[in-house]
Amino acid sequence: MAAPARACADVAPALAPTAPDHALKRRTRTALPTPPHGHGAEVELKLALPGADPLRIAAQVAAVPWLAGLPVAEQKLRNIYYDTPAQDVRRHRAALRLRSVRQGTGGTRWLQTFKTSGQSAAGLSQRGEWEATVRHGRLDPIALQGTPWHVLDADGTLLPQLAPCFETESTRTLRVYTAGDGSRIEVVLDVGGVRAGQARSALCELELELLEGPPDALFALADHIATHLPVLPAPISKAERGWRLVDGTLQQPRRARPLGLDEDMPVLIAAQAVLGEMLGQFVENLGGIVESDGAELVHQARVGWRRWRSALWLFKPLLAAGPHPVPDTAPLRPLLNALGAMRNLDVAALESLPPWADAWIAGDTGRAQAWQALEAAVAAERRIHRAGLLAVLQSPATGRALLALERWLHALPRAALPADVAGRVIGDWAAARTQRLHARLAAEAEEMNAADPATPEGLEHQHEVRLLAKRTRYVLESLRPVLPGKRTRRWQKQATELQTRIGAARDLMLLATLLEPLGVHPGLLGFLRGVAAARAVDD
Repeated sequence: MAAPARACADVAPALAPTAPDHALKRRTRTALPTPPHGHGAEVELKLALPGADPLRIAAQVAAVPWLAGLPVAEQKLRNIYYDTPAQDVRRHRAALRLRSVRQGTGGTRWLQTFKTSGQSAAGLSQRGEWEATVRHGRLDPIALQGTPWHVLDADGTLLPQLAPCFETESTRTLRVYTAGDGSRIEVVLDVGGVRAGQARSALCELELELLEGPPDALFALADHIATHLPVLPAPISKAERGWRLVDGTLQQPRRARPLGLDEDMPVLIAAQAVLGEMLGQFVENLGGIVESDGAELVHQARVGWRRWRSALWLFKPLLAAGPHPVPDTAPLRPLLNALGAMRNLDVAALESLPPWADAWIAGDTGRAQAWQALEAAVAAERRIHRAGLLAVLQSPATGRALLALERWLHALPRAALPADVAGRVIGDWAAARTQRLHARLAAEAEEMNAADPATPEGLEHQHEVRLLAKRTRYVLESLRPVLPGKRTRRWQKQATELQTRIGAARDLMLLATLLEPLGVHPGLLGFLRGVAAARAVDD
């Protein structure tokens, strides 16, 4: 991976100011202020367009009924993002860019923009944004006056160190949609790419930016668009995509992230934060699956969904107390089934089968050929299932269902609840719910240990206990900041060990069932069934 300083030098070096010779200073991160909406802030909803043809997508967007006939402007954009070699701007979750804009036969305008991270919840991002016209395509320190830049660079030593790090180029079409309630939304289609040195990534996305009206207007328009075009929520900004390209981490899976919960946080606010982090993990990995064939992306998408389901159980009494029901997730069933089938094949190919290859082959040429035929059959089946998974991700029903969850989550803190429920804090809520969950897991595990693991009933009980162990683990992980530390670590360890022990045996039990339709050598199937039975009894 290229060092940040070198990566910055690879993009448009002629635009870079001269960096000083003195040693770089590492800075502590300072929270940058974000203005309220309507005073330099942007509220937007980003949508990826999975499977879109870059040559046809502009016409397809123009054909969406609510957008048809609206005046359209087309621009050629080039955005150059700046930072220090130590990535001080990025570490403060801010962005500084120069943008060249060419529209029609007119000349090129240059804009300098400074953005702060602001807030992000349920798919909507609210960022501070300060923009000014500059000349000659160079950073202008004067244009940063009146922005929070002075908080980041209080002593003025960062500005001379700034250099280009990556850039985006796109053809942008934009129009303004006015809803029946007077809400105004700028609809922006960007088709192009992101470049960092020699690394490239395609860019094809819609941005819905709120100009006037309530944030829910963004979801209403997005839902309408999703009935006509395949879309997916896109939580990653262009700046973040560029940095991941610099780091070589663009295709890495999104794992669970810790939350800064406080014991006295109102339970509704905490519920939105917990559920939002989990839904974000699910959605971000779905976007990764569209762009890359990675087994861990599939795995982490399923983990995100299971964590989401676990959090719904955690807050079930809260959600049941008010008129804010969770949207129907039945339209996501094809996606969840496709993810499950893909994960089963990944586990078979990467985890379950490899440890037993030598034991089966044992130096026999015929057995080696049978094993190679098995691996080829699994690889071919995996390609078929990936194509099916991509088709589901490109279904309008999938995008609509995901947007419905984000829309519901965005409105959750304003749900009308009884005063005795709405007044609860997350510390007390978490303690009571996790104690109940741990007690149930202990009782179910005791019953499982007393059952015969070789019977269908025993296998089904194992599966149920494994799912319960996962739920326990995910809930404890998400609530760890507001739970007793020692007890939580002990319970979390117990749940993880139980999940792992049952999972290894169950994966082997399911393996022969998975492979049988693929025409695998009967002797090899018998061998795998024997291994699985022995492992189940052992565990």
